[in-house]
Amino acid sequence: MKTFNIDGQEITIFNATPHPINFEVNGEVETVEQDVVISATPTEEVVSVNGAITFVRTVFKPTEEGVETVHAAMMSGANIVVGSIISAQAYPGKVFSMIPMPGFERVPPARKRMNPRKFNTF
Repeated sequence: MKTFNIDGQEITIFNATPHPINFEVNGEVETVEQDVVISATPTEEVVSVNGAITFVRTVFKPTEEGVETVHAAMMSGANIVVGSIISAQAYPGKVFSMIPMPGFERVPPARKRMNPRKFNTF
């Protein structure tokens, strides 16, 4: 977990991804090390069947351990729990995924800079 001051507001980020995250904060690179990875369970919902072809929607469900981890992170002072797009879908409104800074959308992960002011939510 790491706390930043962004525009006069303290933001504490819990990193639930399997890797460190580089945020660009006030022109500087700030790294948030991995805390605990939050997992989700994929399930398929049948949308339609057309002869031999079945169309499904993959839905990601939370795990008991993940729910406990999110709760513990919030109780420890996290304002934002950051995870993958999959975990953000499994824990809507509780886990958020990152958005790159402009110009860093298509760079290798080691060079990527994430935006601490903007997150995906489901």
